Amino acid sequence: MQKNVFYEIEMKALISEDIYNHLRRELPLKHPKVTEETTQTLRFRPHDIRLRSSDNRKYEFIYKEGDPTTLSRREIIVPLPSQTALENMKIIFSSLGFKPDPPWTKHKLEILRGLNGFNYIICVQHIENFAYLLEVEHISNKDDSQIHRPNLEKIITDMGCVPINPRDFTARINEYILNNRQAVKE
Repeated sequence: MQKNVFYEIEMKALISEDIYNHLRRELPLKHPKVTEETTQTLRFRPHDIRLRSSDNRKYEFIYKEGDPTTLSRREIIVPLPSQTALENMKIIFSSLGFKPDPPWTKHKLEILRGLNGFNYIICVQHIENFAYLLEVEHISNKDDSQIHRPNLEKIITDMGCVPINPRDFTARINEYILNNRQAVKE
């Protein structure tokens, strides 16, 4: 199994369903498509430990350091060989006392865009029962987020969107968890 350790430097914007549909149609006409998939994610606390599967038959263990609304976070992704391995990880995390958040399903399209000598991933996503989002990210071996902040902002604003305030996004996440807590108990 290969391990990936990197810094995810990203900015998000809340978008409407109409903008989501427009960007899904238009972006692939202008930029290379990286991936298009639907993922299911289950996050465990007290840390940010995730188990993710996709309709592309991809299974992953993910650890993210820090708050999900910060500009830069260190991330570790470990591919898992199968759905069975992912299910076994759920059992292990529960046995260790980790508490799951409500799971979520994300439909996403990722596009590659260059700007000022750097590559960025534009991700248009619909997280069911949560939000439509535009996420722009750069993957780096170090936390060089201040170099990328202006480029991230430019890409988002060039698409007519506004980066979401991290406090507002945290409040929205907490509201989703509170409103969907029953899904964890089922």
